[in-house]
Amino acid sequence: MLRPVHALALSCLALTPLAGGAFAAQASSEKSDDAAKKAADDAAKKAALAEAISVCDRGASVPLDPGAKAPPVQYGELFPQDFDLSKLKVLADKCQAAMLGAPQEKRLALEWLRVQVALNQAGLTFLLPQIKLLGDGGSPEANYLLYEVYSVHRHDGADAGPPPVTRDVALDALQKAGAASHLTALETLLRQYVEGPLLRRDPHKVIETAQRVIDAPTQGQSPGEWDSRFRAAMPLLIARTVLENDGFTSEEQQKAFQAVEADTKAGTDGSESSVLAYIKALRLGRGTQQDAAKARQLLEARADGDQYAVPMLADMLAKSEGGPADGKRAIAMLRAATKTAASARPMLADLLLDGKFVGKQPREAIQLLNAPWDLDAGIKLAKLLPNYEDFQIDNPDQLIERLSDGAEAGEPGAALALARLQLSDNQQFKNEDLARAMLKPLADSSDREALWLYASTQYANLDSTSYRPSRRDDGLSDDQLKALIDEGEAKKEQQAYLLQAKLLRKGVVYPQDDQKATAMLINAANLGSVEAMVLLGDAYDDGLGIDKNPRERLHAWREAARLGSLKAKSKLANAFTFDSFDHLMTLREGITDRIALYNDGIGRMGGGIFGGNDASMELSGLFSGPAASAGNAAIAAAVMDAFREAPAGLAEENLVGIGKTLPDEVRVAIETTLKSEGFYAGEPKGYFGLDARKALAAWVDAKGPLGDAPASQATATQQTAPAPGGLDAEVVNRIRDKVFAQAQAAKTDKQKLAAIKQLGILARYGDLPSRWVLVRNYHQARAIRSVVTPEEITRYALDILVSKPEGVDKPEFEFIFDLTQIAQDRKSKMVGGATIQAIRDDPRLQDPLALGAIMGQFAFAPDACDSVLAAAKKAGVDGVGSDGCDEDTRTALIAFAKEKGASGADASARKAAAEQMKTLDAQAAK
Repeated sequence: MLRPVHALALSCLALTPLAGGAFAAQASSEKSDDAAKKAADDAAKKAALAEAISVCDRGASVPLDPGAKAPPVQYGELFPQDFDLSKLKVLADKCQAAMLGAPQEKRLALEWLRVQVALNQAGLTFLLPQIKLLGDGGSPEANYLLYEVYSVHRHDGADAGPPPVTRDVALDALQKAGAASHLTALETLLRQYVEGPLLRRDPHKVIETAQRVIDAPTQGQSPGEWDSRFRAAMPLLIARTVLENDGFTSEEQQKAFQAVEADTKAGTDGSESSVLAYIKALRLGRGTQQDAAKARQLLEARADGDQYAVPMLADMLAKSEGGPADGKRAIAMLRAATKTAASARPMLADLLLDGKFVGKQPREAIQLLNAPWDLDAGIKLAKLLPNYEDFQIDNPDQLIERLSDGAEAGEPGAALALARLQLSDNQQFKNEDLARAMLKPLADSSDREALWLYASTQYANLDSTSYRPSRRDDGLSDDQLKALIDEGEAKKEQQAYLLQAKLLRKGVVYPQDDQKATAMLINAANLGSVEAMVLLGDAYDDGLGIDKNPRERLHAWREAARLGSLKAKSKLANAFTFDSFDHLMTLREGITDRIALYNDGIGRMGGGIFGGNDASMELSGLFSGPAASAGNAAIAAAVMDAFREAPAGLAEENLVGIGKTLPDEVRVAIETTLKSEGFYAGEPKGYFGLDARKALAAWVDAKGPLGDAPASQATATQQTAPAPGGLDAEVVNRIRDKVFAQAQAAKTDKQKLAAIKQLGILARYGDLPSRWVLVRNYHQARAIRSVVTPEEITRYALDILVSKPEGVDKPEFEFIFDLTQIAQDRKSKMVGGATIQAIRDDPRLQDPLALGAIMGQFAFAPDACDSVLAAAKKAGVDGVGSDGCDEDTRTALIAFAKEKGASGADASARKAAAEQMKTLDAQAAK
């Protein structure tokens, strides 16, 4: 029996006998409909595919593709002008659909790949094998895409893993694309040869590449506007490159000048670059007659409307080319242009570091040089930062990357600058291992400077005072170090002596020997090593391997400071506080330079975290001790000069802090000076308020930067130079030895008197040993007093006191005894006139600190100060005080000496003595 459902089905069939025919008709109809639908779907798909192919071809057609169906789209043209990347994503989807729908159209795959590279979405790494395969097959576009992937991802952090394309692979691919005349690749090569950093900058390569652009074949059907404009720009790029760089022949320069001159006169769109090249050619005389004046006039006419003309004009103003110098205007112009003209930043930094027109401002200069796109600025910055080890810069990784790129490209100076920075104590960059890795290939290629740096870091902690040096596993053996040092010393290389000194000091490689280490430092310092000078000063200070010698300590530090060592300058400034007895230093070194260092933020306690309290912590003890003998006016002048040396200290927070630290009487003296010179209208009460601070800033601007210290003030131990026509030192020594021997052998009064007269000749000539013999014995030898006048002994004693020659013990006591004897002989009035003459003739005595310390001794001798006061009044010196030794009188005497100049008494005596010494020497030769 059938199941009910089946019965139902059968009954249905029975009840509707025509149903089967209807079903057949319906099936036939459905087949017809399906076919129509399929045909419609196929047509739609075909149309969609055709539309996708068309969109992809029009939006991403590959240059130099022989199978291209549309005008070429350069890589940069893939990106929408409004940077709406959603449009690029739509193009990518179209190209993917086209590629999958028409796999036989090989061009579509590369079109899709280049859009994917432009989008730079996740998963791009998986497409690289396909791109590399196309590149290996000779596709210029694929090779360019490899470079583009590297360019985009080379800044990825360490967490991103290894770069998808290495630098070497990318640059090789870029060169291959360029060799195939791929215009975007050639444009990239041009940019690299002009600016770097991946390829070494090379103007000749720029010209070669620009010519390849000109000669490049058509990139495809109907090249676009960019193609034609790019090619058309090349002749003038070549011309500008020739005129703006060294190393081209006069014929090449003449041809280039004609090209830019024609473009300048034509005034074509974009001719501004030609105008500046034309002006630079006039300035330097390249391809035309040099005419700096005309160049400057043209720049002046353009400066208001052409931001790129400003740096060249400022440079000419600073260098007084084509007209008078105007450094302050140059600086003002560059400051205004730093945000619009990139070249203004390093140029302004140079002027701020030079200190010719305004006081040096290293902190601002460092910020200006910290430009990630400028390799030259980066090299300058890297050379600067080791000396300013406490300074911190923004984005230090960008500087490291820029210099690393330059080093790999072979840019001169990049690798060494970065290595030195990483070997310095600047904690943002210190990394000896990376530095050694960079130095090794340079050292292996016979770069001596790199070799010495590599050798000097063979032992870690060699410069440490806390840790014992430890030998690195790689690098030079001890025997190789010794051989290198022996070779270097044979060649008189300062680095050899310095390295041996350090090794001897620590007792590694060589047995420990402080005496020999210091001897090596002396050799290195004599050959010009600044680091050795600093270490030598330390050795003299500590008595390390040599007797303690405060004079030689200062001499070493002074020379290092003169050559730019801030570490030496800081040591000098700190030594001033302890110079109460020897008086070997100047206010410039002890106060001016110390406050200038503070103004620039060098060596601040806690790196400046204490704000305005920094000054009270660091400078409070500066104005007592040895400074006190100079007087308030001199101290005030030294403080004011600190802001001429380092005007960064005029910042309000800094200036307020320093003002609170200054003694009341010094603030009064500053305000008095400002008022007397017309900068301050208030009463000098020492409040140092806002008006006084603004007045100080105006005074600094009007006075200009503080120049280098005169040689006579740079070292208080320097003997006054002999007058013109002086004798050779050998002759002086020979005469002195003979006279001293005669004096020792003298038995009779006549012989003694003859010897004293000859000592007098030597003393008048300026011979310090002879002067000291007379000063030391004047008060106890009537025979000397019968030959040497009180005026002469006064001048000799003052010379001894300011020169402080070695072997002279307590000269101030002997001078007091001499002054007392002169008073007993009732000849004190001669002392004052001789003192004023000496101050006029010897610039060292015009230093307030030196004169204050010396005249402090006058107060212990009867009638001496009164004699100076009387002589000053007689000479018409203005502004003297009530005492011949007080601050007002000393200040007045210094001003008088500077106004009147040398008296000529000392020079005349020297000249006459020189003739007498020639006679003595001739007689001795018979």
